[in-house]
Amino acid sequence: MKTRTKISYVILKYDDQTDNIYTKTSNNENHVYEIPAFEYVQKQDSKLADIKTYVLEKVIDFNTFIDENHIFIPFINVTFENNIQTFNYIVVIFESNQDTFSSLNYESWHRVKYDHRKQFWNLTWGNGLTDPVDFKFENEAMMDYVANPHDKDELTFDNVMHFVTEQTNDFPILGLMSGNKFTMKQVFHYQDLLGIETLKAGNNETFENQYSDSIQPIVDDRLTTSYKIKNNYLKK
Repeated sequence: MKTRTKISYVILKYDDQTDNIYTKTSNNENHVYEIPAFEYVQKQDSKLADIKTYVLEKVIDFNTFIDENHIFIPFINVTFENNIQTFNYIVVIFESNQDTFSSLNYESWHRVKYDHRKQFWNLTWGNGLTDPVDFKFENEAMMDYVANPHDKDELTFDNVMHFVTEQTNDFPILGLMSGNKFTMKQVFHYQDLLGIETLKAGNNETFENQYSDSIQPIVDDRLTTSYKIKNNYLKK
């Protein structure tokens, strides 16, 4: 059986001009939701760190700010079709450029919002050189990850957002959209924009206790306390 490897990546970024969170999509003639992806020639001794480096090289440009430690590979999807086994590395990227949309002519940015009542993801077109097309699809991974034997992009996005939601219980992962420094208020605001419902700390002291294993305060002269993710935690 032949094998191939590809990398699909979900980028999440906050835009301070519109006060929304966006994700990048690939344009296509059928106007269906498509996650950006590219082929990857995997060496026999390659590691996840090599894949992160490769992703960084593929997505970086003069208007994109991504830290390699802000790239995550939560799972690999394996599919079989036409006697070909495909290994799809699913990557989550948190971009910290908050005032510029960087994209190629075959890419667009869509605003991400979750409808709790209908349990649907709403992806509204926001930026890009294409016809404005909105997407809406059911969140099938609301309670747990779902199998994706046919490598459907909607299910991949569902699983990615389930991963993000789970991680917020252990560390404020959405704070990475502010770069290497964020505030408690920013983290909670990003959660509200995405519609992620998690237990919120009432003050900075509670916030620090909740995430004591993963964050540390930054000592500066500002009135609002800023935090960063501990280096050792990101390297897990």
